[in-house]
Amino acid sequence: MPFYRFHIEVNAPPHVVVERLRSIVRNRPTFRESLRRMWPFGNQVTAPFIGSVSDESFKLRRDILYRNSFLPMIWGHIMPNGVGARVSVTMFIHPLVALFMIFWLSMVAFGAVSLRGSSSLIPLGMFVFGIALAVGCFVPEAIKAKRLISDAMTNPAAEPSPDFRNR
Repeated sequence: MPFYRFHIEVNAPPHVVVERLRSIVRNRPTFRESLRRMWPFGNQVTAPFIGSVSDESFKLRRDILYRNSFLPMIWGHIMPNGVGARVSVTMFIHPLVALFMIFWLSMVAFGAVSLRGSSSLIPLGMFVFGIALAVGCFVPEAIKAKRLISDAMTNPAAEPSPDFRNR
């Protein structure tokens, strides 16, 4: 199943990196906010990620206005590295989606193996479609998320505001 891991070396202390990351993350929307966002008018542009950021780790997902079951869950750790920080990021699909895909693909593969001849092309096509769907929906979102996180981490203009402790 889709899984992606990368590291970012940042020339800033860990507490600055944490605040840069907090600048692109917001809390989970309330039910009322979710209802309001269903309508195309009046939607304000907010932070690109939803989740939580602590002093040493974070758990995020992109804030999108469409459905994608293969949207990467993003977990990371921020560690001191000399005068800077090292950010280790892991992206993966939701475990329940992974379990469903494993079940579905195994049933389709069993069907392809048990049916021999020309009728096994349909289960084979379904198997290829399932893999292509998972990878095709995960990879573009992972690339977008990596770019947004990397830009925020390395952007010196995103220095923490004086009231950053109040968040």
